[in-house]
Amino acid sequence: MPSSTHSRILPMKTAGTQHFIERTYREGGTFQWVRETWLNAVEAGATRIEFGIEWQAVEGLGVYRRTIADNGCGMSPEQLVEFFNTFGGGGKPIGGAHENFGVGAKTALLPWNRYGVVVVSWVDGEPSMIWLQNDPVTGEYGLRLEEVESDEGEVSLDEVYGPYGDDDHGCDWESVKPAWIQEHGTVIVLLGNDPLSDTVLGAPDHVETDIKGVSSYLNRRVFSIPDGSRVMVDELRTQERSLWPRRESEAHSPAPATGHDRRTNLRTIQGARHFIQYPEYKTGGLAASGTVDLIDGTKVDWYLWEGKRPAVQSYAAISGYIGTLYKNELYDVTSHHSTYRSFGVTESAVRQNLWLIINPPLLGVDGKHGIYPRTDRNGLLLKGGVDAGGPLPIADWGNEFADNIPEALLEAIKRARQGETGEIQDEAWRERLAERFGSRWRIWKLRAKKGGKEQLDPNQEGTSSTPRKRKRKKSGHSGTTGGMSGAVNTGGSHGPVEAARAKVGGGLPHYRLVGAGEMGEGMLAAWAPNDPIHSEGAVLVNVDHPVLREEVLFWQQQYPEHHAEEIANDVMAIYGEIAVAKIAHSEHLKGLIPSKTIEDDLRSEPALTMALLGLIAEEAVIAPRIGGKFRKRKVA
Repeated sequence: MPSSTHSRILPMKTAGTQHFIERTYREGGTFQWVRETWLNAVEAGATRIEFGIEWQAVEGLGVYRRTIADNGCGMSPEQLVEFFNTFGGGGKPIGGAHENFGVGAKTALLPWNRYGVVVVSWVDGEPSMIWLQNDPVTGEYGLRLEEVESDEGEVSLDEVYGPYGDDDHGCDWESVKPAWIQEHGTVIVLLGNDPLSDTVLGAPDHVETDIKGVSSYLNRRVFSIPDGSRVMVDELRTQERSLWPRRESEAHSPAPATGHDRRTNLRTIQGARHFIQYPEYKTGGLAASGTVDLIDGTKVDWYLWEGKRPAVQSYAAISGYIGTLYKNELYDVTSHHSTYRSFGVTESAVRQNLWLIINPPLLGVDGKHGIYPRTDRNGLLLKGGVDAGGPLPIADWGNEFADNIPEALLEAIKRARQGETGEIQDEAWRERLAERFGSRWRIWKLRAKKGGKEQLDPNQEGTSSTPRKRKRKKSGHSGTTGGMSGAVNTGGSHGPVEAARAKVGGGLPHYRLVGAGEMGEGMLAAWAPNDPIHSEGAVLVNVDHPVLREEVLFWQQQYPEHHAEEIANDVMAIYGEIAVAKIAHSEHLKGLIPSKTIEDDLRSEPALTMALLGLIAEEAVIAPRIGGKFRKRKVA
């Protein structure tokens, strides 16, 4: 076997890249390296990818190193150097909008593997190896040069060489090849920042310490695993390092009859879509699903679950979320209540069982507009147009989805509300508000019109509901789109009549009494302009807020106990009425203040909450109403 000794580091062809590598690494997300290495294997045509454990180091050093193996096309010696020692190499330009652009794996791996990243690749059965490392003297990243003696006795320093044993630790690098890799494939071994670093859990400075973190990341990031492909993760079963397996036979043997169970779990990655649909689950399942087509070509696939969810939270997402799909990866994933609210869904009971997967077109018909990933590969940006380089128009998509909310989802929202909706009960006050601001409150109504493209049922009451829209042609999953019916007086006609939609003045927002889970922590109120039932919108009032609870208790203590429930209802209703008045007043400001400022800032949760915490204005309404109703207070 040829001898080899470490001599020096051959820096990357573009010198001085270490600062860019480390900055890009800091900007990346948790488990970014998992995404980059998985995608490189996919692009190499792999049908099997395994995040494994390097057992030689476990048995020889007591060190647990992560490996990433695939049966893709493999890389020749020239390709190894081109891909790994050229910044932006691998035939991909730096910053390519729709490619992995050749820097992802390096920036995601090298800063926490300064001692090295070993890459062994096979092409037609022939192995080649490189060792990327950080030079502690210069700080440069590059290939570790090995002193290699040829059969003729000539000695050379090579950056690519056969996977010989490592003199320092006796590792036979060629043996990291799993049995299922045959003539072609690649194995990456992560060595950490020193020879005794554990890397099996991930980057320590990114707090990647969860034993199921790799599986959890892949099952949330990758939307679906293609047929005929397998992605596996060899997981440890405990955080207690002293109970980790001491050799491969311990990890992959049957459970021991006595003593500690040190086995690992070889988990098959299913992808996010599997855990959304979770077929054949006995105590729950998809109640409905479908697609809403938006006007710009974007499609929103929706999935509504009913019943108990499977307990997958340690390695996949158990509850609903909103995400944007780009080339089989989910970006900008969120379960935040405010994002759901923009899509017309505020109820936590519905949110936790609802998935919205947004599918924007990658490129518009002109080939200039579309979407592309940010350089950190964790978010998407707009391509082309006046907003080029800006974030996705999630709020605009939400508005349109709410206008065309599917019937099944609308019914689920109605069931979840259970009488929470309210209106201003003080008729004199309501008339004053409506007289002053109602003409400014523009809402959609149906009006009978010959030749109109809508259908109107003149016998159905209701002037504040969203008019029914014509059902659009669906694509993808089963399901329907459409809102609620609305009506106006048509002079006693019977049956549906032709009608047209028109935006008219009139009406005021509604309010809803909700729990703390419907809004941000510490917030008393929130504005939901895309309410699917009330086209005027609705203000949410948090009945669990400590200020409101103290106010209820204060007024309950002023009167006999048998009035307690009614007083609580009155106090909460008054807060709802005042919140509606605040929103109505803000509508009057449009024209003086930009509408976007009013919607984004003045009607934000913090602003609306602050407006309701003064107590003086609220108590000025509460005192005469409760006093006039119950009159006699308790004797002090």
